[in-house]
Amino acid sequence: MARIRDIDPSNEAEIILVAERMRATLMEVVGAEEGEAMYSMDWLVDRVKFHLDPGRCTGRVILAELGTEIAGHCILRVEKDEDGAEFGLFSTFYVAPERRRRRIADRFVDLGEEWFKSLGLGCARTYTAETNDPLHRLMESHGYVIELRKNEMVSFMKPI
Repeated sequence: MARIRDIDPSNEAEIILVAERMRATLMEVVGAEEGEAMYSMDWLVDRVKFHLDPGRCTGRVILAELGTEIAGHCILRVEKDEDGAEFGLFSTFYVAPERRRRRIADRFVDLGEEWFKSLGLGCARTYTAETNDPLHRLMESHGYVIELRKNEMVSFMKPI
């Protein structure tokens, strides 16, 4: 079973790996050309660091380890809706293709919900492409429902 832990905010190699895998996720969901063009690596690295800086974000980056290998990550943060109400956001999920089907993403959802609850949040969401069937299945299996469809994107929500 994978060991789940927080990223080491002083480990540049872990931060870069998560940024690279953020790009890989985009490429998998929207296609290689569009996914690679969406964000520079500098922006992606800064985005990981954004989630680790309490002055900029209430966020968390968790990693799944199998032995010494980082098999996946999940990025979590607190967001506000249009009315100013806070909610927990699953920002990014990634599990290496050869490590999928081991319930790693399920553990990310469970741990994310626990963290959101510990912060007193009553709702969790994620946003993804309408075509991201694997993430749709994951979220639906945890009781999330589509609350909004807009511009080929969907928002999944669940009270927690």
